[in-house]
Amino acid sequence: MNENEQLRQELLKAAHDLYMRVGIKSVSMDDIAREVGVSKKTIYQIVENKEQLIEMVMQQDSCEDRRILARNRSESKDAIDEFLRNSRFFIRQMRQISPTTFRDLQKYYPSIWKEQMEAHHAEFQQSIADNLERGMEEGLYREDIESDIVSTLYSGMIKMVIDRAHFPAQDRLISDIISQLTRYHFHGITNQFGRERLESYLKQEALE
Repeated sequence: MNENEQLRQELLKAAHDLYMRVGIKSVSMDDIAREVGVSKKTIYQIVENKEQLIEMVMQQDSCEDRRILARNRSESKDAIDEFLRNSRFFIRQMRQISPTTFRDLQKYYPSIWKEQMEAHHAEFQQSIADNLERGMEEGLYREDIESDIVSTLYSGMIKMVIDRAHFPAQDRLISDIISQLTRYHFHGITNQFGRERLESYLKQEALE
């Protein structure tokens, strides 16, 4: 890794940590420069402005999400195990993100919010559809599921939860809502064998 690439990675990590912890609007380029330990002028050799930096951070997050989802699919024992691994990942991820971060993105950087949400939404919906097909093939999910419809419904509910303007329970943590939604989803798609398998997995590791 050359010096410029190392600086780029340090910049993205510092920006990501600050944005997720305290929000976006209140974090200045000076704050990020201090966190990295370089001058603001040096940062502008990597990015043109704050908006570009935010977009780079969001894109890197999406790449990491895809990597985790792919790993969970390959390492999981079955569709239920895969979905639980993914749900735990997102629940823990949401616990580390300040609600201010989502609000700032929506209010001050709506184009980035829209672009990132739409791209992430499409990929997430496909992963849900693939999981439904896998679960039916494994005999864990109901045979009458139409994966395209159910995946659209589930991913739409997740999108609604993250976009807090459309979710009435403003005082509830997103991670808690996702936990409830995951259980709701499982009870709608699993057959009796799948429910028994689900309970067995949850006894080994809780959904949290």
